[in-house]
Amino acid sequence: MTFQRSFATAASIKPNIKLLAKLRQETEVSMTKAKEALIKNDNDYQLALDWLNQDALASGAKKAAKVADRVAGEGLISTASVNLRSTIIELNCETDFVSRNAVFKNLASRIAATSLLVHEPAGTGIAIEDIPVTSLLQAPLMPLSADQQNDGDAGKTVEETIMQTIGILGENITLRRAAIVNRGISASYLHGGEGSGDPTGKIGGLAVLKVLGSSNEDQTAALAKSARQVARQVVGFNPTYLTAQQVPKEELESQQGDDAKNAYLKQVVLSNQPYLMNNDLSVAQWVDQTAKDVGVTEGAQLVDFVRWEAGENIEKRVDNFTEDVMKAARGQ
Repeated sequence: MTFQRSFATAASIKPNIKLLAKLRQETEVSMTKAKEALIKNDNDYQLALDWLNQDALASGAKKAAKVADRVAGEGLISTASVNLRSTIIELNCETDFVSRNAVFKNLASRIAATSLLVHEPAGTGIAIEDIPVTSLLQAPLMPLSADQQNDGDAGKTVEETIMQTIGILGENITLRRAAIVNRGISASYLHGGEGSGDPTGKIGGLAVLKVLGSSNEDQTAALAKSARQVARQVVGFNPTYLTAQQVPKEELESQQGDDAKNAYLKQVVLSNQPYLMNNDLSVAQWVDQTAKDVGVTEGAQLVDFVRWEAGENIEKRVDNFTEDVMKAARGQ
């Protein structure tokens, strides 16, 4: 009688269906790649996840070199806030389709959260300060939840995770800019996201208020809500200047007559704009009145704001659908 010893081979291992579904949902890799990861790692989920992350990082570096010259003119704005301190970042990609991908959205949110913790103020005294992109790229990417503390990309830098995401999504991805509020009571507002819980959008704004005098914790919390309303105004009405004094003289003089000048100031100056929920008050008047209504005797004033649109001032690519399909088919 002849005995034959059999060994499990990669060819004989079948991917666990439940693990396959979970892996695809968490990573959004292709069915083929998810199967390969599970087969190579004998259906050990964590090992498969680690393998996919390493594979994506390696392929991402190669892919990044190929797509580096492609225009990343789409993307998302993401914001984060803690203890009245707020940040805003812009993460770009090539197409609107990818910008709505869950992996890309999660990356933008994590970069925003990271920017809150890694930047040391330069001591300039300005309310909203730019964060150098180069330093943010080298920072360890923060998790958004306890689950992400144990995932395969824990400990990777922002730049390494962007590379990994390029490998997954196949498009050029760039971190364009970031800013942080250094002083004052701040809040953010996003437009163009997918629901109230979405920490990303196509347009984002920050607004910063300053208490004149002193305030307690409850008053400060009330003014943080006011700052969010101002940020909403910033996003919706797109002011150019904070105060009338900032408008260049020649720009204002181009408006013929006092009525035209006043109308122009109400259009381009945040402080002068009619408040969106009460047109009888300017935004500056509403901020001051709201502070006094909650007991801040000396009131409050606007300090600064920013408004960013994803891809603004970037020359957009002209899509050639047929060419893109052919490139995808060739694996380019």
